[in-house]
Amino acid sequence: MTDNPVSHLADVSSFLAMEVFAKAEELENKGKNIIHLEFGEPDFPTPGIISEAAIQAINESQTRYTHTQGISSFREAVVDKYRRQYNLNISADQILTSSGSSILLYMAIRLLVPPGDDIIMTNICYACYNNLSIIAGVNPIRVDIHLEDNFELDVNAVKKAITPKTRAILINSPMNPTGTVLSKSCLKELASLGIPIISDEIYADLTYEGEINSILNYTDNCIVLNGLSKYYAMTGWRLGYMIINPAWVSVAAKVHQNMMISAAEFVQKAGAVAIAEAEGECAKMAKAFNERRKFVLKRLGECGLDPGYDPKGAFYVFLRYPKKGIDSLSLSMDILEKAGVAMTPGIDFGPGGEGFIRISYANSMEHLDTAITRLEKYFFG
Repeated sequence: MTDNPVSHLADVSSFLAMEVFAKAEELENKGKNIIHLEFGEPDFPTPGIISEAAIQAINESQTRYTHTQGISSFREAVVDKYRRQYNLNISADQILTSSGSSILLYMAIRLLVPPGDDIIMTNICYACYNNLSIIAGVNPIRVDIHLEDNFELDVNAVKKAITPKTRAILINSPMNPTGTVLSKSCLKELASLGIPIISDEIYADLTYEGEINSILNYTDNCIVLNGLSKYYAMTGWRLGYMIINPAWVSVAAKVHQNMMISAAEFVQKAGAVAIAEAEGECAKMAKAFNERRKFVLKRLGECGLDPGYDPKGAFYVFLRYPKKGIDSLSLSMDILEKAGVAMTPGIDFGPGGEGFIRISYANSMEHLDTAITRLEKYFFG
């Protein structure tokens, strides 16, 4: 027996973006000007119509437990969204609502992958994928993606990673940290493998080129994760949902009852209004993100920091930095101290992220311009 009862979680890592942020706050408290490009969080306020709906719900004492899968108005709003956006006819009974999509990702892993079995994911990927797999007691099997391939997932590489213990494939499109949008052919080929897919589609509404696709357009052997944090500028509201194969719903609801009971009623009320009535304002925010994307790519190219690929979604650029002989965390901290720009080290997203930094363009055009000018000076003098 080990002397440390929590040693089985020793491989769970912290978010290095938070370490950068903590150092940035320390420098700001000393009077240094810092431009924050480390977080994937919209800089826009939550649209007023959403906040007003929450306030009204609170004033009407809508603050109690709800059905564990969520209130009917929220789930019906999701049904309508997927009918309009994807031409899909899903049922409200397939939807499970919770307090953010992270807890739902953990649930999805636990639903599909028994402890000790394998789940395939990309290397690089959002940091919590690997960590939640470890917490769930399953084995994350990483498939490399490469800048030279525009960070597109190679399905042949996925096939080679499949073992007798593979129980699920975890994908993300548009992708964090690269902004890559997986192609239709990639999604179709993944669906044809016959292995359940967990598809994180939290950035789907922030797809700037081509049509938006869901794995549900190609298979129902899947769990789709989505939420209102990014497109609706509701990160702190913690409202997410997953769309589940009907055969798995009963077990998912039981798990959720025991873990969460339900998401906050007034937040769900606001979420229903967000999906049904805030589309116009959210589309304006998405348009602004796209303008920033184009601006950042242009400015980076002009100053010798061309990322070498075209991110078509989310609000990230994954930049291979020109400075050799320094790891990405050390570089991020050095840039923070010397240039006053906070960014996330690539290693936060897996071993394949070493040598890169993630730039979030969820900031004003003015700040982005200043940040890139500072980066140019830092790298090239």
